[in-house]
Amino acid sequence: MLQGVPRNEIKQRNELAKYKHIRAPKCLSMIENPEGTLEFISLLEHSLHKREKVFVVLKDVDKIASGAIIVLLSIMIKFKKQKVGFNGDHPKNSNARQYLLASGFFEHLYEAPQGDKVTIRVHKSIFTHANKTVDSDLSDRIISKVSEMIWGEPKRCPGVQRTYLELMQNTNNHASLKGPNEHHWYTTVSYDKEKNKACFSFIDYGVGIIESINRNEKGKFWNSLSKIFSVLNPHDDGDFLRMLLDGRIHKTATGDYYRGKGLPGVYKAFSDNKISNLVIITNDAMADCQNNVFKTLKKKFVGTYIYWELNVDNKCLNYDNSINSKGL
Repeated sequence: MLQGVPRNEIKQRNELAKYKHIRAPKCLSMIENPEGTLEFISLLEHSLHKREKVFVVLKDVDKIASGAIIVLLSIMIKFKKQKVGFNGDHPKNSNARQYLLASGFFEHLYEAPQGDKVTIRVHKSIFTHANKTVDSDLSDRIISKVSEMIWGEPKRCPGVQRTYLELMQNTNNHASLKGPNEHHWYTTVSYDKEKNKACFSFIDYGVGIIESINRNEKGKFWNSLSKIFSVLNPHDDGDFLRMLLDGRIHKTATGDYYRGKGLPGVYKAFSDNKISNLVIITNDAMADCQNNVFKTLKKKFVGTYIYWELNVDNKCLNYDNSINSKGL
């Protein structure tokens, strides 16, 4: 027994020593450090697959972003659901620690099960929610709150509304190869007062878009895959994601461009300046639409992560249906 250390504390230390320690990168962000963050998440997924107890080491994190928080939340909820033990520490950096606490991460992770729906929580300017089904009322409430922060009054933001509905619907229909309503989607929204913009993150922890297209025999592209690859010849998954967004895959498969639904609809909202800074990570593909960068990542993400922003220069509508100064 260590001199002066209570027996129960020694027991706890010995127990935690049996956990596999997995260290988060200093910058825990899906946008600023996708490779390092996905490496961290990949190690957690590997331990979950092996049913290893893990200790999540966050103490060295200097910067943490809301998107990475919901990715971490979703994987840790999997540990909880599968009854695999886990523990962890907090960032030493005060800003990172307070941001993590304010996000509602621990309330979501440790709250009693509430069925398929996790009640929305509001912490200052951060909103977090999870569900399995399409929830248009939620997106309406979020848009009302963040638009008031940006413009000083609630606005209608069709681009954000379209993005949410398409992503919720995609998760409901395509996140699992087993059938609809298999996976939760998670969303979080934070408001950057200094830059007067809202930052949105959405994740479904399903099979991912690329995997769904390549493996889902009931999918709309399944019978056209050989044609898609022979005609378009994407050189990697990043290029494939570019073609999916700009409508070329749908055109090749069906003979016409279809931008109204799914990811092409989200991309059109970005192209029409109804949302900004759209970033998509799915499997090993990443699209940074703002910078026109489409690439293949070293680590594969089991699911789909989407980030976008809303700022004062994006198009919106007043509630009396008049178009704002930026127009539609």
